[in-house]
Amino acid sequence: MNVLVTDGENRSALAIVRSLGSRGVKVIVTGTKISCLSSRSKFCSRYRVVTDPMERGEDYLGDIIKVIKDENVEIVFPVTEQTIFWLNKGRNLCMDTIIASPSEEQMDSICNKSSLMELARSLGVETPFTINVRDEKDLVTKLPELPSYPLVVKPAYSKTFIDGRLVPSSVMYASNEEELLSLYRTCDVLKSPSLIQELILGEGTGIFTLFDKDHHLALFSHRRLLEKPPSGGVSVLSESVPLDPTMVDSATRLLSAVGWTGVAMVEFKKDQSGQAKLMEINGRFWGSLQLAVSCGVDFPYLAFCYYSRQNLPYLEHPYLLGHKLKWSYGILDHCLIRAKQAFQVKSYRTALPSFMQVLEAFFASGPTVSSDVFRAEDMGPFMQETLDYFNSFLGRKV
Repeated sequence: MNVLVTDGENRSALAIVRSLGSRGVKVIVTGTKISCLSSRSKFCSRYRVVTDPMERGEDYLGDIIKVIKDENVEIVFPVTEQTIFWLNKGRNLCMDTIIASPSEEQMDSICNKSSLMELARSLGVETPFTINVRDEKDLVTKLPELPSYPLVVKPAYSKTFIDGRLVPSSVMYASNEEELLSLYRTCDVLKSPSLIQELILGEGTGIFTLFDKDHHLALFSHRRLLEKPPSGGVSVLSESVPLDPTMVDSATRLLSAVGWTGVAMVEFKKDQSGQAKLMEINGRFWGSLQLAVSCGVDFPYLAFCYYSRQNLPYLEHPYLLGHKLKWSYGILDHCLIRAKQAFQVKSYRTALPSFMQVLEAFFASGPTVSSDVFRAEDMGPFMQETLDYFNSFLGRKV
C-alpha cells in the first residue's frame, strides 16, 4: 500500500515515516524545500516538493492531488492543521484516496477555541475562566469582566486568514491592562475573534488517543518537562505518565460530542487546587508523537490499520511509564533563549528547571530516554536537522 505523509519537515511526520516504513509500507513524503527531515530517512521511498500551504493553499492542493495520481497513493496522512484544512477543501477531488483526518466540520468544532470552551462547559468539563473577544473595540467593553493579571490571550484559531494567506498565531501573555491593550492594537491576528483566559500555572498534560466516534481505541499520556520558548510552547522534553481518569473521561465526553474519528491530543493543565482544566484539542498528530511510539503505543501504525480497515494489533498495557523523549536541538534553543533573555524572560510556569538540570537532560541517554530525531540506524534526518539548524544561524535558506 502506498501512503503519503505531508509536511515532512515536522518531527511528527518523521515518526510516522519511520513507523510505517519500518513495517514495509511504501511511504511518499512531501515538503516545501529541496530536502527535509523526513525525506532524509531511509524509510522514505520517494520525496516530492510542493507549494507552501501557508502561502498558496489552492496551488498546494493541486500539487497534492498530482502526487496522489502520480504515486497511486491510497492513504494520505496530513500532519499539520494547514494541510488538513486544504485537503478537507478538496476531498471530492482526491478520488478514492483515504484522507486520514476528520471532516471539515469536526475539525472546526475543536479548532475554534472559543466554541470548544463553550462545548466543554456544557458537558461539565472544567475550563479556565474565559472571555470571548471580537476585536479591540469589544475588548474595551469587557475590561471590567477580566480576572486578575497576568492573563493569557489566544486567537480563536491557531491559523488565521489574512490577505489570502494562512497566518500562524501563538499564545500571548499580558501582565497588565496596558500590555493587553497594546497586544490588541498591534497584533493582526487579534483583529479576528480571540479569547482571554485566566493563567493556569502547572505542567501541561496531554491525553493522546485514536478515537472512533464514541470510544478510545488507544490511549497514552505524557507531561511536558521543558518547552520552547521556556514561557510555554513546543515540548522539547517530555515524559510518559499514567492515564488520569478524570482527563480521560473529559476527553471521551468532548470527542464523543463531535463524533470524532482519528487521532487527537486533548491537553490539560492542573490549577493550584489540582483541578484539571482543558487547554485545547489538537486534531492531528502531535509533536511528541515519537514518545508514544517508543513507549509501545504506535499511533501511526494503529491509525494506518484503522483507516485501511485492518484489525488493530493487540496493545499490551500498561505502556512504559517514566520514559522520556528529548529533542536535542529544541533543548539547545531552550537554553539559548534563557541565556539571551536572562533578565527579561517571563516564565508563566511555577518554576523553571535549573541550567544544570537542563544540561543533564540534553546529555541524558540510556534505556529510559529516547531521541526525537537522532537514531544511529537512520542518521539522515539528524544530519538534515543539523544542517538546517546551523544554516538558520547564518540566515541562509536551504
